[in-house]
Amino acid sequence: MNVVFSLTLLAAALGCIVFLLTRRENARRSQYGPSGLSEFRTDLPLDDCFDRLDQHSPDDEFAYECRRENDGGFLLHLTLHQPTQQPLDTLYTLRLDPGRQTIATLIFIREAFGYKEPLFPQEMLDKFMQQKLEAHRTK
Repeated sequence: MNVVFSLTLLAAALGCIVFLLTRRENARRSQYGPSGLSEFRTDLPLDDCFDRLDQHSPDDEFAYECRRENDGGFLLHLTLHQPTQQPLDTLYTLRLDPGRQTIATLIFIREAFGYKEPLFPQEMLDKFMQQKLEAHRTK
């Protein structure tokens, strides 16, 4: 009887630990929106957004490559070179949707070293999108 009771308590304790760890992970991810999603809006027309993404400047917040995918979206590869450290590499899916305002949606895919969360602070992404597309974050 004591063994059954002990195993029941152990199972309940493990369930609580898993629940708390999951909540902590979800809370950490929520600062980037659902699954690392950020939405931006700009008054630039869609064609101007494409043109600006094709233009690279030494003043850009990140070194980047923007490649069109078969589904109509883009793979955005951001790289931040840091003195005396390894560069930070991050992959995003970029969606551009036309309308009264162009909506640019960034969806985090992964960091180059397999991290499941973006290492770049949101402020850096905000600055990049402001520089490139005159876009402000809405989500």
